[in-house]
Amino acid sequence: MSMDGSGDQAEVRRRRVGKRTWGIGAGAVGVVLAVVVGTLVLGDDPEGVAEPHACRASALKGVSASGRPATESADSVPGRPGTESAPPASAPPSSESAPPASDRTAPEGRADFDGDGNPDLAFGSGGSVEGGSGGGSIEVAYGTGDGTRVGRCQYLTQDDPGIPGSNRDEAYFGTDVVARDLDGDGYTDLASAVFDWKPSVIIVWGSEEGLSSATRVPDTDSSHVAWDNDPILDEQLAAGDFDGDRHPDLVFGLGSDKGLLKGPFRRDGTPAGTDRVPAPRRPAPEVADANYGDLVAGDLDGDGIDDLVSFHNADPDPEGPWSEQVRPVSYLHGGRDGFTQPRGVRLPDAGTGAVADVDGDGFGDLVLTPRGGDASRSSLTVVYGSESGPGGRTTTVDRDTPGVPGEEPQDEDAVLAPLDVGDVNGDGYADVVAGAPRWDIYGEPGPEQVLFLAGGPDGLGGRGTRLFDGTDFGATRDGRADFGTSLGLTDLDGDGHADLVVTAPGSDTIDGAAWVLPGTAGGPATEGVIRLSADAFDDTEGLGLLMGGAGIAR
Repeated sequence: MSMDGSGDQAEVRRRRVGKRTWGIGAGAVGVVLAVVVGTLVLGDDPEGVAEPHACRASALKGVSASGRPATESADSVPGRPGTESAPPASAPPSSESAPPASDRTAPEGRADFDGDGNPDLAFGSGGSVEGGSGGGSIEVAYGTGDGTRVGRCQYLTQDDPGIPGSNRDEAYFGTDVVARDLDGDGYTDLASAVFDWKPSVIIVWGSEEGLSSATRVPDTDSSHVAWDNDPILDEQLAAGDFDGDRHPDLVFGLGSDKGLLKGPFRRDGTPAGTDRVPAPRRPAPEVADANYGDLVAGDLDGDGIDDLVSFHNADPDPEGPWSEQVRPVSYLHGGRDGFTQPRGVRLPDAGTGAVADVDGDGFGDLVLTPRGGDASRSSLTVVYGSESGPGGRTTTVDRDTPGVPGEEPQDEDAVLAPLDVGDVNGDGYADVVAGAPRWDIYGEPGPEQVLFLAGGPDGLGGRGTRLFDGTDFGATRDGRADFGTSLGLTDLDGDGHADLVVTAPGSDTIDGAAWVLPGTAGGPATEGVIRLSADAFDDTEGLGLLMGGAGIAR
């Protein structure tokens, strides 16, 4: 494949990683999300994994909204303790200070891998590692409660003795990452999809020291959807309580008789049981096939049991006009007797979604990035939940909504895509962030942005909306850093406000980075921002550190 007709560019192999497609070749070595990682240290247990360690000081830099180093400390938001230097590493909790298992569970929707009561983050990467182009890795940032937001860091690959398999080309370890307490011991565990020889799931177990050992879930299956023309390469992993027994479950395989992996899981990876996940109905007779693209879980009818929403790409012409895009969305209702497909639930076409209660009525709402038809490329649609499920009321917010800043982008490479939800301003309503990176590696240069929308008693609207541009934080001005590729909302410093984590994978010539924007009563703050540098992760010659691309588990 050649960009200039010379024919000297290596052929680019396309592979979907997480929620987007990346090129892997001589000029693009994949996506490795690097989050402040220094030297890898193996524990005394030969079957362990790389231990959490002090984050490199050079990775934690306070920046202002202009992208220049902040004149104040890295935690300069009023009322927060700060220091001019990088925050000190947090020591692992001692056995004397660790709370009992019954008290260790992190707040709902937050990962706590080491049980210290502070939320943590895990970044998935389907990118390159030593010994494997596209081998994949997982990076973990352990939160602190002292105002510094990031304490210890950890880098995991399949070359760790305690993780099944080994680094190899296109294994894509870390393609999807989800965090739940899967064995019921009070520590959050991390489940990851992997594609070494066949699609499967690896669970990395939480402990007092953090993520410490791993097991492959035996005998997993892939999707079986008659109208899905590429189910294996697009396999997805989702977590939730889909049967109402208060134990987290995993879904890995639409249309499979054992696609539902029921918790609690044993330490050998065996689930408590398996059950069928129905294949979504064909969205329309004219849809001959569709690529399976995403899974989202959440309780949309308030019954205490999570439901499942799947997203597909049925574009007849991928290069066709925006108005002709076809992205079917299917709804499976979770229940004690298994999944069902209620008739009459019609959801708008969308690229992806997230579930949260944005209007505070006790029902989860489905936030979507709409596609095709009259949809704006920079719009969000909320399908509000109710006792009968999603679909009774919808709201669309776009650049024409009063209070929403910015103008509608004029090119199709700027589309709101990745989403996350959490309470940033501390008012009890879920807020939403949506990113608009440049999705196509050969796309047109242009703005890369993240949109913040505040929830409230009337749901999402223009009130309190904020727009963040990558160039304000030092991302390249040509729009090729992919600022906003992955987003996370979680309260890393324990002040009651979810912090915003934004990643930009960069390219062969642009360094990848991640930013942590402090959560405040006014939304994400642009002062006291911490930048996590890819340079602090690994300096292996020839290994690109392209941060982001496979999601954030939190």
